[in-house]
Amino acid sequence: MNTPRLLFALSLAPVAALHAQAAAPAAELRAGRAAIAANQPAQARDHFAAALAGQGSPDERYAAAMGLGQSTLWLGDYAAADRAFRIARDAAPDDAARQAASTGLAQALNARDYPREARALVAPYAMSQTRPTVELLRAEQALGWLDRGQPYLDAAPAPDAAGYVGTQYRLLKDDVAFNRAAQLEGGFGYSHDSDGLDTWRLGAAYRFAPSSSEDFSQRWGVAAGTTHLDHDGRSRRMDDLSLTAQLRVGEDNTINLHAGPGRANGWHYLQGNADWTLQPSDVFSFSAGAERAPVPTDTAIDHHLLYNLFSAGVSVRPAPRLYVLPTYYRQNFNDGNHRDGGVLRVLLSPYDLPGTRAAIGAEFSGRIFHSSEPSHGVYFNPRNYRSGQFGLVGVYSINPEWKLRAVVSGGRQVIDGNSAGIYTVGLSLQGRLPGNGRLDLQLGRSSAASASNGGSGYWNNSINLVVRYPL
Repeated sequence: MNTPRLLFALSLAPVAALHAQAAAPAAELRAGRAAIAANQPAQARDHFAAALAGQGSPDERYAAAMGLGQSTLWLGDYAAADRAFRIARDAAPDDAARQAASTGLAQALNARDYPREARALVAPYAMSQTRPTVELLRAEQALGWLDRGQPYLDAAPAPDAAGYVGTQYRLLKDDVAFNRAAQLEGGFGYSHDSDGLDTWRLGAAYRFAPSSSEDFSQRWGVAAGTTHLDHDGRSRRMDDLSLTAQLRVGEDNTINLHAGPGRANGWHYLQGNADWTLQPSDVFSFSAGAERAPVPTDTAIDHHLLYNLFSAGVSVRPAPRLYVLPTYYRQNFNDGNHRDGGVLRVLLSPYDLPGTRAAIGAEFSGRIFHSSEPSHGVYFNPRNYRSGQFGLVGVYSINPEWKLRAVVSGGRQVIDGNSAGIYTVGLSLQGRLPGNGRLDLQLGRSSAASASNGGSGYWNNSINLVVRYPL
C-alpha cells in the first residue's frame, strides 16, 4: 500500500464530507425546481423538504422553504404551506424576500379561513403590487369589507389572465364592482310538507350603493314580498314591506336590519329582524339578534299568532378546521306561550381532496326547547323537544365561477318522550351570471320538525332561488 497517498486521502475526507453536505441542498433545490416546471408538485415537495432539512446556506434555506410552501399550496396542504412560509419569512435575506414569503403565507391563511391575519400581513405593501393585492382582497371578501377594495385594484397592474393570480384577480375585481354598486334582487321559494301545506314565496329588494370609509360603511334598501299558504283547498296570503340596512362599524361590528309592516287577510302587524355581530378575531365572534314574525301556518294566521324571538350565540374555533357554535334563544308567542331553547352546531370545515375539485367535511347539529304552554292544532308546540343529527358535507367546484354543495345527515328527535329517526338532505348551487349577476339555488328535504311544523312522520320538501344583479 502506498502510505503517503493513503494519508493524503484521509486528510481530504472531512473536506469532501463538507462539500457533499453543501452540495446536497443545492442539488435538491435544482431537482425541486425541475419538478415544479414539470408540474409534479409532490416530487417538488419532497425535494424542497430534503433541501430544507440539509445544512444549506441561509439563502438556500430561504429558497427551500419558499419552494416547499409553493408546492404544498399546489397540493392543497395549507397547514404545511403555512409552516413553510413562516420559516421562509424568518430566513428572508431582505425586505423583498420577506414580502414574497408573507404573500405566500397570506394565501395559505386565506385558504385556512384566517382572513384577519392574512390581511394584516399584506396590507402594508399591497398597494401597487398585484399578488399581495389579490390576497388582501380575498381576506376582505371573507370579512365583508370589499367596499374598501377599489383603491387597491386601481393601484395594482392587471396580471395575465391565466393562472391562480389572474383568475382570482378577475373574480375579485367583479366582486368589488358588485359590492360597490346598487343591487336588484329577486327571490322565489316553495315548500310542500306531509301535512299538505304548500307555501309559495315571491320577493324583491333594491339596495342602494354603499357609502363607505375605513371605519364605517352603510347600505340601505327596501324589500317587499308576498307569501301564499294553501292547505285543504283554502288559501291565506301574507304581504310585507321592509326597510333594510347593512352597517359596518369599525372592523369588528356588523349590524343588519330588516323591518317594516306586514299584512295577512286584513290583519296588520310589525315584522322583521335585526342582528349584531362582534368579531374581534379569526377564532371568536359573538352575535345577538331579534325577530318578529307571524307563525307561517294557515291555522296560526287565522288566530293572528305572532312570535318575538331573542337570541345570543358565539362562534369558537378550538382548532384550525373545527368550529363550535352554541346559541341560546327565547321565543315569546302572543298566545301566552314561551319557549326557552338552544341550538348547537359543530362544523369540521371541508378538506380538499388531492387531485380533485372536491372537498369533504362534517357537521353535527343539535336543537332543544321547552314550551311553557304546550298545545295542539294551531302550530307544532310540544312541551319538550330535542334532536341531534350528524352529517357529511361535500363541496365541488365546477369551475372558478360555479360551486355545488351537498349535505346528507341523519339522527333522532324526541318529542315529549317519543323518539324517532330523522334525516336531512340538501343541495345548493352558487355561481355567477352574465352581466356580473349572482345566483343561489337551494333544494332540500328534511323529516326534522321545524319551529312551527312537525310530528310523527313529518317531512318537508323545499326549493329556494335568489338572483341578484348590480345596477
